[in-house]
Amino acid sequence: MRNKKWIALFGVPLLVVAISWIFFYHECAAGGAMGAWYKECSCRGIERLDFDNTASDGPLRTVCFGWVAARTCYRGRGGTEMPCDEVDQ
Repeated sequence: MRNKKWIALFGVPLLVVAISWIFFYHECAAGGAMGAWYKECSCRGIERLDFDNTASDGPLRTVCFGWVAARTCYRGRGGTEMPCDEVDQ
């Protein structure tokens, strides 16, 4: 009987957190190193900077915990806009 209490106290909340992490954790801004493609998004939730190496023209990456409203893709950071289906391949 005691094991069922511990499973209910710790297992169920852990399962809820894991499932929400799977559904709501998305890569938002990524790429842009050395003139490569760059992808950014409009996040409806919390956007967090994962890493930023812009001083050496390295990659920038942010993650979104929530919903991604729109994605925009560019040829290089600040370059011309391009369709995102070419980038995702």
